[in-house]
Amino acid sequence: MDNNITIIGVGKLGLGFALLLEHSGYNVLGLDIFPNYVNDLNTKNFRSSEPYYNELLDASTNFKATTNIQEAIDFSDLIFIIVQTPNSGGDRFYDHSILSNVLEKINQYRPKDKNIIIGCTVMPTYIDQVGNDLIKDCEDSYLSYNPEFVAQGDIINGFKNPDIILVGTLNEKLKPRLTKIYQKLCDNEPTFCFMKPLEAEITKISLNGFLTTKISFANMIYDLCDTLGANQDTVLNAIGTDSRIGRKYFRSGYSFGGPCFPRDTKALKQIMDQNNIYSHILKGTTESNEWHTEYQAEKLLSLNQDEYVFENVSYKEGSSIPIIEESAKLKIAKYLVQKGKRVIIKDYEKIISEVKKEFGNKFMYQIK
Repeated sequence: MDNNITIIGVGKLGLGFALLLEHSGYNVLGLDIFPNYVNDLNTKNFRSSEPYYNELLDASTNFKATTNIQEAIDFSDLIFIIVQTPNSGGDRFYDHSILSNVLEKINQYRPKDKNIIIGCTVMPTYIDQVGNDLIKDCEDSYLSYNPEFVAQGDIINGFKNPDIILVGTLNEKLKPRLTKIYQKLCDNEPTFCFMKPLEAEITKISLNGFLTTKISFANMIYDLCDTLGANQDTVLNAIGTDSRIGRKYFRSGYSFGGPCFPRDTKALKQIMDQNNIYSHILKGTTESNEWHTEYQAEKLLSLNQDEYVFENVSYKEGSSIPIIEESAKLKIAKYLVQKGKRVIIKDYEKIISEVKKEFGNKFMYQIK
């Protein structure tokens, strides 16, 4: 059983992790709730736009998917859970209902000696205050936290070349096992950070909160340089040369967006506020991010054109993955339309399809 790993939730992120584990020499069983999807995985008819997914699935020999949770629980004592925890706006910010339902179902089978490892983002205190109670009947089992730090559109590369492997656990025996797994899976030599689950929960959203603050600061300097007539890249490159700051995520560009950065920043601010911690830095990060988008839109308006063309409107610049959540370019495009300008979105068909779902006939469209 040491070579067997269960992944509950083989969607966008979970499937990539599962396929990489299989590629690293493990027997992997993925659990999902959609029978047709599971069948497509098992027959290798599933196709993804995520880089390397199709190749890894086609080459796999020890990956299987199932809809049977009993089979998934019995398959391994290492059970990773990678399910959605979308925004809820409630007291815990993230909607943990899917995750909590999974833990409840596992508990119904009362398995023993299991390492149940949460890989999705949760609010700090979830494991201590909620999760552990949901598996209270799983004798000699541990609930741990091992969140991913990957971006959609580059998931495989993110898993294979992480800076950090973050693990929150109270099970000392789990540490060498996870170390071995990631050493086989990764192409680089990441830093392993083992700590308590609460500490790992705080670390996860704090990392993203710092990155968004860094991006907003860089864009603020960008706007100052642009206003005064200085070269933004010259200034930002010089600042980033200082090793205390670094050049990663510190360059001129659009405001941050996507499924994770905006929400994790707001989640971090919420838990700060709930614990009476001064959080105006994070408030400023979000407000500055929004202001920078408006600043760029006004710069385009000053060109006094009747028509504007936007390409590569995915939230992540240069990506062909159809994810447009919090896309800065689309925010700017919408702003221009509201000012009476004609806007053309020129992109891949699958991305245009997503734009149409949200914006309809607000824009004109051209398929690449």
